[in-house]
Amino acid sequence: MDDAEIRRLESVEELFALAGDDYLLRTDASPEQSLAEQGAAWYAADGGFAFGGSQDGPGLVDWLTVIGPPGASGPLLRHVLDDLTRPPHGISVPRGTDTAAAGIEVAEPEPWDYMVFDPAWGVGLEVQPGEERVEELLPSPEADAEIGDFLKVANPSHSAKPGWEAIQAWGVVRGANGNLLACGAYCRRSGGNGYLASIGTHPDARGQGLGAAVSGWLTRRSLDRDGFCSLGHWHPNEPARRIYARLGYRTTHRMLSARLVG
Repeated sequence: MDDAEIRRLESVEELFALAGDDYLLRTDASPEQSLAEQGAAWYAADGGFAFGGSQDGPGLVDWLTVIGPPGASGPLLRHVLDDLTRPPHGISVPRGTDTAAAGIEVAEPEPWDYMVFDPAWGVGLEVQPGEERVEELLPSPEADAEIGDFLKVANPSHSAKPGWEAIQAWGVVRGANGNLLACGAYCRRSGGNGYLASIGTHPDARGQGLGAAVSGWLTRRSLDRDGFCSLGHWHPNEPARRIYARLGYRTTHRMLSARLVG
């Protein structure tokens, strides 16, 4: 891909006019945010695009996301990194992107899948067995400490850490003695769409459908406010993928995240 086929966009409205049907973009940003708040964005002639932001100032990117065909994402990534005044801490790119061929060294690569539930597909969200046991737990210092200790056992690789400002609420299932058996977070970035994260079941309570119950309850909560609901899970994780697929989720992006070296 020639650099002339990649252009830096001037507004988030322009980005959404070009790529606004992309679910991952809509989870991370929204048209009402100016690009000064969102950060920066680029669009390629083949339909690929990249975006990111930073609280340090407009035009800076802490974490860069690239969406598009894997074969074309390497040149797009290279162009964006050359265009930035400082490199991001890390990147998320389509799996299969040849970062080495683009002269980009990465560390700690983590593959993950992004899944979406969209009622516009004509799929209904069935009530899951045990969903009536799910309770809301709002973030607080006490709740964050309890959830944090629980996730160390139930889901050590969880992505949404208790205390993170994007977490709107937790869905939890407790045992007869009040101990946590399962949990999950409903998250919403400023201006973005709702998504689920940090879903975990205690090892002693697995096989009872509690993960599906929490996921269904959280999805329902998200759909009350958002047009669709999404989540990401590490790949491979076939048990988790099957749970979400049975609920009606579909995999829309196969991604890899990594830290940039140097």
